[in-house]
Amino acid sequence: MDLLLFGHPLYERYLAWQITRSTTKTPVHVAIILKETDLLEHKGIEKLLTAILTFRRFKVELVSIYVDILKADQPVKTEIASTLGARLEEYFIDLPSGTGYEIYGLEGEVKGSRQSRDFFVYVSLGFGGRGEITRAVLSILEEVKTGYTRPEEVDEKMLESHLLVKHEPDIMIRSGGQKLSDFLVWQSVYSELYFTDVNWNDVRRIDLLRVIRDFQKRQRRYGK
Repeated sequence: MDLLLFGHPLYERYLAWQITRSTTKTPVHVAIILKETDLLEHKGIEKLLTAILTFRRFKVELVSIYVDILKADQPVKTEIASTLGARLEEYFIDLPSGTGYEIYGLEGEVKGSRQSRDFFVYVSLGFGGRGEITRAVLSILEEVKTGYTRPEEVDEKMLESHLLVKHEPDIMIRSGGQKLSDFLVWQSVYSELYFTDVNWNDVRRIDLLRVIRDFQKRQRRYGK
């Protein structure tokens, strides 16, 4: 294909055509790792909405988003999480019908939600995988203490049932960097990884289509 078409709407349509005609399925669960600065401006949230709607169009069923809040000061982190939660809820209300979402704060508390079985968006505002696993373990311990669960019943499936996100991501996307974050530590052990140097506010729809097409070309080994 003529390289002049790269970045052109014609190439975007070509990528969409490739995705839809491929015999390989698109990812069912996509995870996106962002920084708080990616979403503090409305442009960043609008980019996120574009990503959500693009993935939905191409048959993704679940999008998990982790917002890494890098500030060390706890009161500042709490304020940022609260501000972002309110902004996201305001924007998510206008998502198409059939779109559900859950927004979690720093301690895993629910900031906003809407239920749907068609398409779902999970957002974690600084609540990482280690915290998620710790909370799951403490919940199981409480069940054992009260006699609801016997110690010999505790296994991997039980732990997974107590996690906030029950599904393993097919692919995890990290924009603007080469490092993963503390997100879905348990669930992502066999996930495909996709790194891009493009900063989130510069991400275009064509970049999102490239992620899907790249996934379709991979041969997943699930740790083998």
